[in-house]
Amino acid sequence: MAKQVRFIRLEVENFAGLPSETVTYGDITAFSGMNGEGKTSLGTAPVWTLYGVDLYGSKYNPTPTTYEYDRVHVSLLMSVDDAELKFAREINAKGTNVFFLNDVPAKAKEFEEAVASLFDKDEFLSLYNPVYFFTQHWTKQREQILKYSTPPAKSEVFAEMSRTSADQKTKDIKHNPQAVKLAELTKKHSLDDLQKIHGGTGGQKSKLEKQSIAAQSRTKTLVEQLQRYPASGSDIEALKTQESALREKIAEIDGGVADAHRINNKRIELVCRITDQSDSIKRSKDKFLILHGETIEENCRTCKQPLNAEAIEATKSDKQQRVDKARADHQVLIDKRTELETELAEIVVVDMSEQQAQVRVLEDQLDPVLAAIRNETERERLQADVDKAKADEADTLASLKESVFILDAIKSYRAKEAELQADKVQSLFTTLKIRLFKHVKTTGEYEPDFSIQSNNKDYVQLSTGQRVGAGLELSEFFFKQSELIVPTFIDSIGEYTGKVAVYGQLITGRAVADQELKIESEVVA
Repeated sequence: MAKQVRFIRLEVENFAGLPSETVTYGDITAFSGMNGEGKTSLGTAPVWTLYGVDLYGSKYNPTPTTYEYDRVHVSLLMSVDDAELKFAREINAKGTNVFFLNDVPAKAKEFEEAVASLFDKDEFLSLYNPVYFFTQHWTKQREQILKYSTPPAKSEVFAEMSRTSADQKTKDIKHNPQAVKLAELTKKHSLDDLQKIHGGTGGQKSKLEKQSIAAQSRTKTLVEQLQRYPASGSDIEALKTQESALREKIAEIDGGVADAHRINNKRIELVCRITDQSDSIKRSKDKFLILHGETIEENCRTCKQPLNAEAIEATKSDKQQRVDKARADHQVLIDKRTELETELAEIVVVDMSEQQAQVRVLEDQLDPVLAAIRNETERERLQADVDKAKADEADTLASLKESVFILDAIKSYRAKEAELQADKVQSLFTTLKIRLFKHVKTTGEYEPDFSIQSNNKDYVQLSTGQRVGAGLELSEFFFKQSELIVPTFIDSIGEYTGKVAVYGQLITGRAVADQELKIESEVVA
């Protein structure tokens, strides 16, 4: 995955009503102008190029609505860990998306894979657009935050749930009975598994009240299923030996059939080669006859004067040499065909029908053996289930009191785990307050939840500037956890009065009355 991404140049054509614009990015790039001049569109263009979405991750159609156009085209040249890459997306005249990687046409999947290999989509959008994170569903937000936060270790939770005083040192904490019980049980099962085993209508607690009836019913059902597979008296190992022997015979015959196929295929190949060779001989013969019938000119072709005897003799000699060569070449072709015909005569066509019939007979013998193996295997499985059900019916399950104790211990663990994890995540933020869980009074349990507050206000209650500030703090969090640096685009920068601190390039959009679109780039020394 990439670590540092810088935008170098953006070129847009008919994108969201912008006929043609080029942005050469600096460390700071500012878009300013009246509303509707294209500031947000220029901020959106890189995102659309990479993902086909707007700043908030929704599918986006940037085709102009106020004038005719031949295509929508955006290209983004950027450096990824000091290596230049160019991505381009286009909507052609037919309304079809076209993709380019380094100016080379690419298929959609190839393009998507190239982008995905650089960075995670949600991670990139959260870093690029400070308000993107808050537009996601709370479950997605929670997942993205917790991606960088591991739950507290079991040993830490066991210690904290056993703490008897705030100033007690960890090494002096003795596990209480709940922690001891969970420490023992979680060697084999996760807490979720224990909750399923003991809680709910199908858990251990409920089963203890109905154990006898439920166990008897299960045993009866399994016995009935077992009776559908009567004992055949066959030894499954003997059946498997028989199966192996039949398969070995089939494989042996199949090998012979394969050899026969190779021989017959070789014969077909030779016939084709002989046919091709005969065609070559015919062409050679035709060429020879033309050459042999060639007349010797006794007059010069240019001046029509008679040639002297020496010139005529040289011409005759040249023709004879060409005739001799053609005759020799023709003989080589004939010799090669003779060689192929000799090789063909040595190949005997193999009739495979008998071997194939033998395979069918063996397969007919194999089918009942496989059926018997399946029957015995299923019977053994059901017999094991019946034996276990009878053992479960006869055994005394853990007492209801212990099940209740285990469930109470799980609740205590979850509550302390939620508290510790929330504190851990909260410590990563300066002003934002994060809630990861909510307490359900009716069950006494903690359920996953998520909300972010800034200045004791929920995000929806924040002003535009406050939302930018909250987003910038989140961007800083994502950078520190992922170490990914990408450009940051702050739209409506004029409504934010706080300090702007980003790790990569800063791109801003500012509304200025009565001003056409202006693009300014600055390189910070």
